[in-house]
Amino acid sequence: MPRCIAYLAIAAALANAPGHCSHDDSASTGSAASSGVTSGNWTSLGATACAKYFTPDVTGSLLADPHGTPKTLSPQACSFDTGGGNISITLIADNATGFDAFSKNLVDPHPLAGVGDKALQHMIGIAAYKAPSRVCTIDAVGAPGFTKLSGDALGQALGAVCNKLFAANP
Repeated sequence: MPRCIAYLAIAAALANAPGHCSHDDSASTGSAASSGVTSGNWTSLGATACAKYFTPDVTGSLLADPHGTPKTLSPQACSFDTGGGNISITLIADNATGFDAFSKNLVDPHPLAGVGDKALQHMIGIAAYKAPSRVCTIDAVGAPGFTKLSGDALGQALGAVCNKLFAANP
């Protein structure tokens, strides 16, 4: 049980880390219009992402106990809660510089290929960036054995959800 509390403390610290904030997409260094990507209020997709993307097939492949409840946490974040833990998604409007600053606060980060323009897998999940101003974080926190997958396989499975979100528009 103390390990779970430590993971939750880390997740809370990361959620409040510098660079992990929401701001208007137009404040980023890149212009969504000039890049051909329509951002709109892309972060608003975070509120319902868990219900949309954590389907029974996805949770069945990810979690030891795939039965759970999606919940909206904020206009840009959600969680999928089970008896053994939860997976949370947070969408942030930030540029590459902000993502890099945020990344310095991650515990044990290493590159995660094939997700967005750049992505890192860390102790409790992934953080990914897609130009010009999209950041997707997914954290999986729970009791030992909460996830069926681990290591690179878990990173790729979570990254697939971020890639779907990067491709979506409000």
